[in-house]
Amino acid sequence: MSERPTISDTKRSFHACCDRVIAPAYRQVVDELLVELNLLLFQKRFHQDAVFATGLCQTFDSFMQGYRPETRKEEIFQAICSALGLDAEAIRAEVAQARESVAGQMRHGVRQWSSSNQQTPVAVRQFLERVQQPGFHYNRLQAVGLMTLVEVAVGIDPDDATAAARAAKQLAADVGLAQERFGKDVDLYRTNLEKMAQGLEAMEEAVAAEQRRRQRQREEKEKGVSTANTASPDPSSHDSSSDDADNGPLEATPSNSSG
Repeated sequence: MSERPTISDTKRSFHACCDRVIAPAYRQVVDELLVELNLLLFQKRFHQDAVFATGLCQTFDSFMQGYRPETRKEEIFQAICSALGLDAEAIRAEVAQARESVAGQMRHGVRQWSSSNQQTPVAVRQFLERVQQPGFHYNRLQAVGLMTLVEVAVGIDPDDATAAARAAKQLAADVGLAQERFGKDVDLYRTNLEKMAQGLEAMEEAVAAEQRRRQRQREEKEKGVSTANTASPDPSSHDSSSDDADNGPLEATPSNSSG
């Protein structure tokens, strides 16, 4: 990744891998991730690790929640990674391993996380070691990743934004991780996630309302057809006298024989 492609190149590569039409709300998520990753991955001080990978997956999964069909969502993630030279399967595997390593640490365990404590899960300890090194480059996805691993460790409900953010901010303060910026990134992530959820809820309500409107139109149309059929005269019930005259037995007319 020595030479950074332009953002246009990255988007072109993405669409070459994924030619599906993406709804506007989700397309914005994809576009913003492509831009952010393009600006981040090719910086000299950037280091790809499990915390970054966790933040990337969590951001994608959270903001793409509700995408239909569900089976196509992973195709989009793979296309994003492919466009930027990342291995989607390796990233998913790394995240799964990191989440498993921190699970069950509980709050007292998280309080003891540090670069020098061998009881700290490897993925977290390696990240904290880099935080202490000169020239460490902080980015937003690291904040999301660290907060997510804290959630997994202490068993905080992901919907409990306040508790999760507070625990993550405390850890950031303990290790000297760009505390002010970290806090802003965590808060902004949560705020945007709430807005996205509200937008999806409004969109679902609009779709449901449109479906109800169309259903009413169909029912009214069917009712109108039924009423029209009832009002029309029944061909079998009209006066049959003329039919009887037309269809009665023919009388034989005697003919004069010659001869």
